[in-house]
Amino acid sequence: MQLSNLRERWQPLAAQLMRFGLVGLAATAVHLGMAWLALWQWPGASPFLVNLVAFLVAFQVSFWGHSRFTFRQSGSPWRFFAVTLGGFGINNGLLWVFLSLGITSAFVSICLSVLLVPLFVFVASRMWVFSGAR
Repeated sequence: MQLSNLRERWQPLAAQLMRFGLVGLAATAVHLGMAWLALWQWPGASPFLVNLVAFLVAFQVSFWGHSRFTFRQSGSPWRFFAVTLGGFGINNGLLWVFLSLGITSAFVSICLSVLLVPLFVFVASRMWVFSGAR
């Protein structure tokens, strides 16, 4: 396969991954901002409850951004919710692991868990939620 053919095949995917990353950064910033604000406002709150509230707010940013910018087509909000809920489950599993390993800062644990889930969400979103987005 020639280099130009390879570039033509992978360039759209690379552009889509970059858009996914930008939307993901915005949603992550909202998630972490909400988590920080909630933990600052209610220092004794459960990190899991704080993470849930932050997730629900960030979901809105994520779905809107991915449907309008990343995949540039409407997708099923219910499928996307299922995918992100799966990601949230992985996120909370990681949060539990980090807290169990002795990371005492709830915010640091939330940051680590939020940063490790995006690949799963991209693949599932591309293949199931926005399946016509190629």
